[in-house]
Amino acid sequence: MDDSSDVRTLLCAQLRSMGKYEIVGQAADGKEAVRLAASLQPQVVLLDLSMPEMDGLQALPLILEVAAGVRVIVMSGFDQRRVGAQALAAGAVRYIEKGLRMDLATVIDEVLAVAEAPSVRVSGAPAQLRWST
Repeated sequence: MDDSSDVRTLLCAQLRSMGKYEIVGQAADGKEAVRLAASLQPQVVLLDLSMPEMDGLQALPLILEVAAGVRVIVMSGFDQRRVGAQALAAGAVRYIEKGLRMDLATVIDEVLAVAEAPSVRVSGAPAQLRWST
């Protein structure tokens, strides 16, 4: 989930190019992120913190409440020490600072490695994804 359509488009393209994920939906604000998490029951969520309607820190506990077993990866441009710690304390499993070079597939794969279900849907900063083997 990300309020920037450019960021969502870029991340969706990156994830599609990996050949392991299928994009099944996107959200541009926190309220929509919670609604999609409730209806799609994702296993992993990529969630931006700065969004209209409801920010990521407000949406995070609600997503955890409506999607049983969901793992939330928070992505933000904010300072990691301050906001990252808040996100992790609120239940996120990982915090990724936007703009840093990182391998998104590795982060998702690490989070999925602890997931027990064989099929995984990810709703997050860019999109809803399904793990395909």
